[in-house]
Amino acid sequence: MKKIKEERVILGDDLRPNYRLKTDHTRILAEDIPLNHSAEFIEEMRKHDNDVLIRRSKIFNERPEFFNKVQMIDIDIINDDFAPWNLFEWPTKMEQVDLIRSIENVGLIYPIYVTVDKFGRYNVIIGRCRLLAYCDIYQKKFLEEYRYIPCYVIPFEEVDELFIRSMMIESNISFRKISKGNMVRALLENYEIMKKTKIYRNSQNIGMELSKQFKICESTVFNYLKVKSLCEPAQTLLYDDEITMQVATYLTKVPKDIQERILETCGKEGVKAIFRLKLLTNKEDITVEQLEKDIKRVNEILPQKTKITIEVSKALLSPMMQHLLDFKRDKAATVASRMQGKFKDVYNVRFNDKDLGYFKGSIDKTVFKKLMSKTLMDMANIK
Repeated sequence: MKKIKEERVILGDDLRPNYRLKTDHTRILAEDIPLNHSAEFIEEMRKHDNDVLIRRSKIFNERPEFFNKVQMIDIDIINDDFAPWNLFEWPTKMEQVDLIRSIENVGLIYPIYVTVDKFGRYNVIIGRCRLLAYCDIYQKKFLEEYRYIPCYVIPFEEVDELFIRSMMIESNISFRKISKGNMVRALLENYEIMKKTKIYRNSQNIGMELSKQFKICESTVFNYLKVKSLCEPAQTLLYDDEITMQVATYLTKVPKDIQERILETCGKEGVKAIFRLKLLTNKEDITVEQLEKDIKRVNEILPQKTKITIEVSKALLSPMMQHLLDFKRDKAATVASRMQGKFKDVYNVRFNDKDLGYFKGSIDKTVFKKLMSKTLMDMANIK
């Protein structure tokens, strides 16, 4: 199966963090050294930036359409330079096989979208999977009808990075899989680009637009935007799905230098212990010296609660429930009495709801209700 070329011309700003923790043992072999640019170069860059802003304003004011520019393009000359901007998960092998079968049976229903630059270079924006399907069929059958794929062709000079990214999101968000880390990364990348556009300078406007693009509520958008205050090591770990959004959210409660120190000292596995991370991030103005003391202290702390899973045969279900209730009365009730009579952080029993439906006629309902009671008073009132 032919693969789309992944060699990429540098287009737009690279907004991805690439920092690695010291524990990753990554060595930097080379680095760019900024040079003093000439006045002519600076003026040329200023004109370029101004042209980008004008083009972007025109795009979002006039909303251009490209449905009247369908062409049959040779699959072998279509590149994928925009691949780093597409963070959606690839389809499974079976999903791709189904797509190939559909194209062979009924043809391509929707053309793909490509850009073409002044040098005649084509790049796919929407329809990578359809393009790969055409490549696969052509390699197997060598039929000319699969050598050329229908494309909506967009002149590259008429669009910009934000428009291309937005098209990718709009075409994928409803039916393609995307991880939480990639969702946040795509949202933040679009946020950074939209900030440079005059009509989106206001954060509220950006939040509203992003919620429409990603089909999530505005409150979720602004929660994700908190990730901007993550240090680069934490952002990298989040985008690589090495830490969860919950871990990232707690880290944002402290300054970036403190975040880095926590990650360097605890490591990516250490910060996953949320019960410890909560204690390390509960003071926004914590100093590095105080953090070092707190890390030593919290490393000795155990989780407040843990889960135990018990499986029993149907013959032992009722006796087991009675034993659990006896423990709740004799041991858990004593601790709950010191916590306003609540069992929430002391003792909770959960049953498999589906299985429980089969046993309703064979278990003691009073025992069951007492086991599920939330407070000492509730348990005492059940007769």
